[in-house]
Formats: sequence, structure tokens, C-alpha cells
Amino acid sequence: MSSTSLTAPNLIAAVLQFLLLLFLLRAFVYKPILAAMQKRRDTIAKQIHDADGLRSEADKLRHEAQELVNQARDEAKQILANARRESDEQAKKIVEQAQKEASYRQKAAIDEIEHERDQALASIRSQVADLVVFAAGKVIERNLNAEDQARYVDEVLKDVGQLQ
Repeated sequence: MSSTSLTAPNLIAAVLQFLLLLFLLRAFVYKPILAAMQKRRDTIAKQIHDADGLRSEADKLRHEAQELVNQARDEAKQILANARRESDEQAKKIVEQAQKEASYRQKAAIDEIEHERDQALASIRSQVADLVVFAAGKVIERNLNAEDQARYVDEVLKDVGQLQ
């Protein structure tokens, strides 16, 4: 018989060797492999959980950023509206100021015209007075009758009335 034959002691030894090998593999290889695989599963699950957390945080930040953009847009619209309103008010003030100035200048021109008219009337009155004095001197030089004097005075008064 050969040493490789199947006998009861060889069979028991082979079974014992197999069980010992199985125990050793389980103790030194299988448990560490299972532990490493479990650790890897845990790491992957944690990374997935962290990625979900980061995704929700990113969604939250995106939402906040959108709100900030909307607020900035609203503020920009408000600033533009305020700028338009202020420019309208400023334009109104400028127009009012220009109207006041035009009114002031118009009044000043009217006052100046009235002053010059008054001076012209005073000058004319002075000249008329000089003419009346001159005419009176001429009348005195001439002997006029009462009817000629009345007619002459009426003419002078009529001329003076037209000058006013």
C-alpha cells in the first residue's frame, strides 16, 4: 500500500489538518478580511452620509445665494427708483428755480421800465413846464385878448394831456 492511500488514521489526520487549516484561516485571514470589509462598508456608508449632508448643505447655500441675489436685485431696483425720484425732484427744483429767476428778472425789467417811464414823464413834464413858461413869456409879450388866452391855455393843456 502506498502512503497516499485512504486509511482511517490518514482520513482522521486529513480531517484534523483541514479543520486546523480552517480554524487558522478563520482566525488569521477570514476575520481580518471581514473586519476590513466591514470597516470599508462603514467608511463608504459614512462618506455617502457625509455626501448627502454636503449636498443638502450645498442646496441650502444655493437657496441662500439665490435669496441674496433676489435681495440684491430688489435693492438695485429700489436704488434705481430712488435715483429716478430724486432726479425728478431735482429737475422740478431746477425748473422752479428757473421760473422764480425768470419771474424775478421779469419783475426787475418791469420795475426798470416803469422807472425809466417815470423819468421820461418827469423829463417831459419839465420840458412842458419850460414850454409853458416860454409860452407864458410869449403871451405876456403879446397882448392877447381873453378869448385867445383861453384857447391858448386849452391847447397847452391838451398837449400836456397827450404827453401823459
